[in-house]
Amino acid sequence: MPFTADVALVVDARAEAGESPWWSAREHVLYWVDIHGCKVHRYDPTSDVDDVLVTPDLVAFCATHTNGGLIVALRDRVCHVDFAEAAFRTLSVMRLPDGVRLNDGTIDPAGRLWIGTMDSRGDAAANAALYRIDVDGRCEMMLDGFRTVNGLAFAPDGSTLYVSDSHPAVRTIWALDYDVRRGIANARRVFVATHRLPGRPDGGAVDAEGCYWMAAVDGGCLMRFGADGELLSTWAMPVEKPSKAAFGGAGLSTLFVTSLRRNLSRPIDAQPHAGGLFALQTGIRGIALPDCAIATLISAAG
Repeated sequence: MPFTADVALVVDARAEAGESPWWSAREHVLYWVDIHGCKVHRYDPTSDVDDVLVTPDLVAFCATHTNGGLIVALRDRVCHVDFAEAAFRTLSVMRLPDGVRLNDGTIDPAGRLWIGTMDSRGDAAANAALYRIDVDGRCEMMLDGFRTVNGLAFAPDGSTLYVSDSHPAVRTIWALDYDVRRGIANARRVFVATHRLPGRPDGGAVDAEGCYWMAAVDGGCLMRFGADGELLSTWAMPVEKPSKAAFGGAGLSTLFVTSLRRNLSRPIDAQPHAGGLFALQTGIRGIALPDCAIATLISAAG
């Protein structure tokens, strides 16, 4: 039976596709995005205020930057943005196949961006991939053969990279050995195959005990797995499409969870707060996430 923690709705955003929560240790706020709503949100738990920045295109991912501001992934490019001034600077333009866009990402301990793509054409071939953008802006495709890259997260010591494919035909999480110094991931192996579990693997997070949290989109819950892939606990959510979790707040003890409002199978009356940002207390703490360190003077604004 799923745990029923005290789940609080903190922002009734009604986001089409709430995603990519990222806690800023510097500002003590949570950044998150509405992909198809073309918005970056900045939620301050102290003031309970959620500010919004409109983006020039759909926005799939955000993370804090060492120089302040954010790294954001739009449809086919990665930008640095000053939230207050709404100033976007293009750092990398990706040459992606038709119908493919950027999706989930994470930052490694050295400040590199790892970001995946997804094919928005549903039943298309596996032509999505996982990319690494180094701190000097160089972009390299590292793994291919995916349909919808999701679930990116690093183990606390950086030695393991987790990645999933949330496409209904795949719905698998893999673990890879990671060399932080060289930025190389290898020895890919199945971590969890979710075909017999509720929901598909969407966003991922790792806690201070080295356990992996999966947002079970379509399954209405979060799942916590041990480093060996054993399912340790399931946490019920009040919406069918939780999309990604991130630890934040005092002592990194609050688990923030984004959600989706589009393509629901259950009536909206049964889940009126779908697309909202939620917070729950699990008694488990997270880890501090690194800032992105990609050089911010690579090109003119895009």
